[in-house]
Amino acid sequence: ELISKFAGTLYRSPIRHSPLDVVAWYGNLVPCKYDMRLFMAVNTVTYDHPDPSIGTVLSSYTATPGLANVDFVIFPPRWLPAEGTFRPPWFHRNCMSEFMGLLTGSYDAKPDSFLPGASSIHNRYVPHGPDAAAVKKGTELDASQPERYSGTLAFMWETRLVWHPSEHALQTLNDVDYASSWQSVPKRFDATATPPPEKYGFSPTKA
Repeated sequence: ELISKFAGTLYRSPIRHSPLDVVAWYGNLVPCKYDMRLFMAVNTVTYDHPDPSIGTVLSSYTATPGLANVDFVIFPPRWLPAEGTFRPPWFHRNCMSEFMGLLTGSYDAKPDSFLPGASSIHNRYVPHGPDAAAVKKGTELDASQPERYSGTLAFMWETRLVWHPSEHALQTLNDVDYASSWQSVPKRFDATATPPPEKYGFSPTKA
């Protein structure tokens, strides 16, 4: 029997063997300390906003290819050179649950409302994206010029499981007006629109 504690509650599960019944110790699995400022960030050098998994520092794999137990991701200072692109994180839903926080500087999806020390949880398939101020800046930005995003460091824990906030977090740390940050975002989607080739600064249909 395995007794585990999660979010202040004890759970019992029958198991066929002890989790301590191990064959050997992997000598490369040791505690470590890592200076996240040394992380070598990668990014697109053409167009579009890459998936944030490009910032993965550590990953715990599962038996399913492409599906992780948990990924540790950071968003360090970096260049944003994508042309013809809305550069902030876009609106999306994710099959993974995201817990992210800001250590220093500002976060490009919520530059004025997400301050150092703040954190957020978006569980699986909960839609979310940049606030109205970030959308305005991202759509008015001259995307023909590279942009240096400096003085910032954010992190994200991304997991296939569901984050279960504690009662204390829900009662005292909950931002009840969170959804209002999107209320003034204008609706621009046009299913019939075809972006002109010059929007990209290059031809996306040619190699």
